[in-house]
Amino acid sequence: MKILYLIKQEPDETLKKIMEEQMKFNKVAVVNLKENKNYDQIVDLIFSHDKVISW
Repeated sequence: MKILYLIKQEPDETLKKIMEEQMKFNKVAVVNLKENKNYDQIVDLIFSHDKVISW
């Protein structure tokens, strides 16, 4: 499964642990919305992943 995380700030310890566990079994991508303003790329990523999580 391909999982995309859209985050608005640096992940806290809980989120880091969750992502690490999911990375063991899935392909995980992370987009920091404060740093990445390329909305065309973000929309493409959303449609190319099975699950999108906004944190």
